[in-house]
Amino acid sequence: MARDRDWPSNTGEVTWMELSEKRISMFLYAVQGIGAIFVGVFLAAYLGGLPSTAVLHSEPVFRNLLAIFGAVLLILVLVTLVLSFFSKKDKS
Repeated sequence: MARDRDWPSNTGEVTWMELSEKRISMFLYAVQGIGAIFVGVFLAAYLGGLPSTAVLHSEPVFRNLLAIFGAVLLILVLVTLVLSFFSKKDKS
């Protein structure tokens, strides 16, 4: 039965929610990288107008970059929360 393969079993087979340490590390590095880019663009927009009082958040270049990287960061954070909730825990 094909459906039986989707359910966790006690036979030691790997289920779809078990993630290797390498995949977890790569995913978390991706989330951190997107977060670093978002913070970098945000700081560039905020500090780019110095020494005047101008803040460049409303400039189309910065606004678009912040929207794109902010949306991707939000999605990755939500995926991380879902994966951490549903992933199989090691009961040692």
